[in-house]
Amino acid sequence: MDYTVETPEMSASLINSSFINKIEQGMEKEAAENATAFIREKLRQDAAVREIMKPVPITSDELDRDENTDQPKKIIDKEPDSVATFTQFNGSGPRTWFKGKRYAIYFGKVESQRFTKNIFELMTYTSDIRKILSDNSVKDMGDQEDKKFKETLDAIITADTGHVQSTSGDFKAATFVTAMQAMLDRKLPIGKMLMTKSMFLNALDLPATSVGDDIAKRHFDSGIETTQKLWGIPTVTTIKGDIYGASTPWLFAPQAPDNFLGNFYTLQDATLYLEKKADIIQFWSYEALGLGIGNRLAIQKITIT
Repeated sequence: MDYTVETPEMSASLINSSFINKIEQGMEKEAAENATAFIREKLRQDAAVREIMKPVPITSDELDRDENTDQPKKIIDKEPDSVATFTQFNGSGPRTWFKGKRYAIYFGKVESQRFTKNIFELMTYTSDIRKILSDNSVKDMGDQEDKKFKETLDAIITADTGHVQSTSGDFKAATFVTAMQAMLDRKLPIGKMLMTKSMFLNALDLPATSVGDDIAKRHFDSGIETTQKLWGIPTVTTIKGDIYGASTPWLFAPQAPDNFLGNFYTLQDATLYLEKKADIIQFWSYEALGLGIGNRLAIQKITIT
């Protein structure tokens, strides 16, 4: 005999009343903790950088001190260079004193606007208050993460490293192949690609001779959103053309399981702070992050003409 399984869902009004009741009872911390879990889930979906580099929580015990400032930082060891040599059976390889390279990641804070609301007005909302919080503060913080990440990428491309880390051409296989070859020439694997959703839609115009009959058919039947890869590369898409460039895809070396790219640490992930004075509540979100590209050769910029 078959049974119908019901999965009860809490209504938005019930969530809101529970949220407001905790605030009225002086349980601001518990209300903030409940909303924080919701906010963190949303933030990981909205910031494109978090799909390129996985954020790793870090504690105060793992921080390093700086002799010139009280700003927290984390020192990362880089793999030392090594070589092999051919020898006769009675020979041995050259002996070398190696010196390990390191780089430092400094931490900073991202904070949303501070919102103020009368608690009685808050009771009139019929949509989940937590979604209102995430729409206002989480997306703003995610934008700041992406802006700082893009600033880092631009600084690397602008620096004269003696390597070709910027290529250009039409939206076709040959352009992307040239960019991929540039990374492979630097002996780096290709992990992910980042581009705007609008540019990703150009894949609909790619001929079957370029992407294959089965892929072209899937694009025609189901749309481009069903595709998670382009030319075999996992592709992260974003609507933030104003940040990353509307016609600028990026290639990145993988961060996992082998880290060829860099590190992204969260000293404190997105957290909601909430306080109540009389009938007025004030809330905002904040986080403490540190991000660094340890291998400046691990990125490739593509400009679509």
